[in-house]
Amino acid sequence: MSALPTESVLVHHAGSRDLTARLVLGEPGVPMLIEPGERLGFSVDPVRWCLGHRDLSGLPVPCPKAARIETGRMCRECAAHDPWRWMHVAHRVQSLNPGLAEKLRHPHWLYVATFAGGSHKVGTAHDERKRVRLDEQGPLFAHWVALAEDGLVVRELEDLVSQQLGLGQVVRSSAKATGLSGAVDLDRLRTDHDQLVADVRDILALAPDVAPLAEPWPNPRDLSSLTGLTLRAYPGSLDAGSHGFTVQQCWGPVALVGLDDDPDSTYAVDLSRLIGHRLSFGDHATESPQWQDSLF
Repeated sequence: MSALPTESVLVHHAGSRDLTARLVLGEPGVPMLIEPGERLGFSVDPVRWCLGHRDLSGLPVPCPKAARIETGRMCRECAAHDPWRWMHVAHRVQSLNPGLAEKLRHPHWLYVATFAGGSHKVGTAHDERKRVRLDEQGPLFAHWVALAEDGLVVRELEDLVSQQLGLGQVVRSSAKATGLSGAVDLDRLRTDHDQLVADVRDILALAPDVAPLAEPWPNPRDLSSLTGLTLRAYPGSLDAGSHGFTVQQCWGPVALVGLDDDPDSTYAVDLSRLIGHRLSFGDHATESPQWQDSLF
């Protein structure tokens, strides 16, 4: 882990692409990596701040008013200037920003993913972010099921699958954390996921000009690392208060952590709750709740 900032810093991103936790702090956004086995202690300012937006080249544009917000990640002014706000509904609008239209002209992938707890989703990924898109979300299983010529066609396929199967296009970070807060039945989830892939392929086989695929996503994390753990929900939320824990592994926005006074348990904590808050790093420790496990 790199040297910790000595002053409070704003969290712009919190998550992972593998077992290593990744926070992006301050302006212009300095990444801090927390490797498995490293300890992290901090206090959180409960005030949430606007993070600004990104232009079409991906460069950050700070909020001109450094506005406080109640929900989300942007104030109204920054959201109105965000060119990416139309990305997920681009196939439903009459006209697009020329820059965004150019981004959507490239090949895109359609995928389905299954998370701990049994949540499933259908989603899309730009060809250049084919694998990273899934790595960042932290599913247990995923397959790419179609390659579309552009970002408009792939979103039409995404809507088709959602409508036919009642399959959502978002799994919230809180649901991912809940799914990792208890025993994970890998065999059942694998069976459910394989059936989902088969169902999606059947739907796509009837769509014009689509060649259904079943290309497995190579999970950068070891599924067997979840077996044998006593998984519990983290006591509290990271959007306020003081916290301290040892990072053991990460699944997308969810970190599995150890607490100093409960070495036999592993706690699932939603790191995304830090986004938009200021952190002050220090020697803090999260106290574990008192568990009364059944003897029968």
